[in-house]
Amino acid sequence: MSLNGKIAVVTGAGSGMGLATVRAFIREGATVYALDISQDNLDRELGSEQAVTTIALDIADSTAINEAFARIATEHGKLDALINAAGVNTPNRRATEWLDSINHTMMDHMKRGEAFAPEFLTDIPDEDFDRVMRINVHGTFFTIRAAAPLLKAAGGGAIVNFASVAGLVALPMPAYYPASKAAVVGMTRAVAGELAPFNIRVNALAPAGIHTALLTQSGDEHVQALLSMQPLKRLAEPEEIAETLVFLASDAGAHYTGQILSPSAGAYLAG
Repeated sequence: MSLNGKIAVVTGAGSGMGLATVRAFIREGATVYALDISQDNLDRELGSEQAVTTIALDIADSTAINEAFARIATEHGKLDALINAAGVNTPNRRATEWLDSINHTMMDHMKRGEAFAPEFLTDIPDEDFDRVMRINVHGTFFTIRAAAPLLKAAGGGAIVNFASVAGLVALPMPAYYPASKAAVVGMTRAVAGELAPFNIRVNALAPAGIHTALLTQSGDEHVQALLSMQPLKRLAEPEEIAETLVFLASDAGAHYTGQILSPSAGAYLAG
């Protein structure tokens, strides 16, 4: 599944599945533009990679996105793959601590065999909902819009967006996250139809439990609760997900478009 000679953009490239994808792509011969909000993460993880150009930006800033893709146009005149791995499940540290507190309370009730109904709606400020949407939905749209002309110039290519199993099934959590990921699913299918005549394939991944800092920050009990919903009782490693992205970006994935692939250990079973 060679990517030799291909030009790729990976967002959220400084950690987790984005970082694993960058490493898998350069292993397969691609030249990668690695985008992330943290220049420190990019420098630490990818600073020594000759086939990688790092660009620090906020994915929710359309001007910064347009400038990054204008640079790619100047340097290469085309693009072969866009991987939209950037995303958040909470908008800030305060919201993360609030969610962790609720999750821990829920775990305590479960251990005692007591019912617990978490309440999120009335405690979500406008700005928290807006920020998650700006990153997960607007950011995905901004990169797709900027990438499309370069993918057309290449004669075709691949886009893979990151959704989530939370956008496919009902899970108790703040509504901004599943809403944003369901929006990514809808966007993926719409753009797949629009870009198919240009030989541009557009798919999405909807993962469940992946072994990243974003998931494990809430503690082992939370992880175990998630695993209880999966037939396969383990977290996936980011490198496993990266191999799926290599497949979708390569010629081996040439007949996949408009698909939502769910590496969820069976937590989501489409039928």
